[in-house]
Amino acid sequence: MSETNNPSGIITPELADKAKASIGNTFQTPVIDYDGGISIGSTRSVTISDSENTSNMVTIGFSTYAWGFTIVPAAYMNNEISMQRDFEAKFNKYLYKFASTLDLACAAGLAANKTKVFNDKLIYWTLANTLVVGWNKRNNILSDLNPLMSANDFFGQMHIVGNSGIESLVKELSKEGLYNDKNQQLSYSDKVLHFTNSITNNADTFGTGYAVNEGSVGLLTRFEREALLNTTTKDGHEWGIENLPMINMPCGTYFYESVGDFNAIAGAATADLTRAKKEHYGFSVDVAYVVARNSSPSSLAAPILRFRIEKEATS
Repeated sequence: MSETNNPSGIITPELADKAKASIGNTFQTPVIDYDGGISIGSTRSVTISDSENTSNMVTIGFSTYAWGFTIVPAAYMNNEISMQRDFEAKFNKYLYKFASTLDLACAAGLAANKTKVFNDKLIYWTLANTLVVGWNKRNNILSDLNPLMSANDFFGQMHIVGNSGIESLVKELSKEGLYNDKNQQLSYSDKVLHFTNSITNNADTFGTGYAVNEGSVGLLTRFEREALLNTTTKDGHEWGIENLPMINMPCGTYFYESVGDFNAIAGAATADLTRAKKEHYGFSVDVAYVVARNSSPSSLAAPILRFRIEKEATS
């Protein structure tokens, strides 16, 4: 999400605006493929040859996320828990679940688009398109990610997305700071660090992470048409778009009221609510996880490098 707003990234304002209102359509964006067949000559010629680019339309797929809950205002009369407190508890439990769901999908997107090309492995080796770091070399990897990415021709600001093992490594390195014999903070201080529980380890792995070149990933959101129109019907149904707190992501909203028999909500405490008002709160958004397109994954390095550190007993 932090790279979605990167002005030099792959999510342009025009692309975001088109995506926002693309529901009901197949959403595509034009790209130009990498041209690996060119060369630099050593002589001047009066004839200039053609060098046409190959373009493609890339389809961007969205996943829909929707949830909601209800409130019966009369049920909170003479209740130890206020309506506001119950509303916030219901709202937040879905908010955290949504954030966790997004995090899992982002981690899956990194895994699916990791580089298959390693132009220089330095002191490490690879397995299943993953750079494997021996336990005794664990303190080297964060600083070595710079030349590893440079060898693949990526030189931008680097983001590290890692699990608890990578966080543990950073904490350990931070003990040797500016006024120590060795300043280990230099190995990660030039990087943007993100930690998540959504990246799992193999049985023999201490920590797993991804090095991501800036501007190469992002999120697109889109909404149902009535939310874009801020529709309100005569019978009280309302749509809109609001920014979710904590996640800081726009989300479509839907609200209406109904009446019914709600006496069974809280046993004897609501036994008299045989006809009462209920408020219905709905939320939904479509999300696309966008990664810079690689026109030849088997021969061209991708801007996402996966690495894992083996446990002490296995190396």
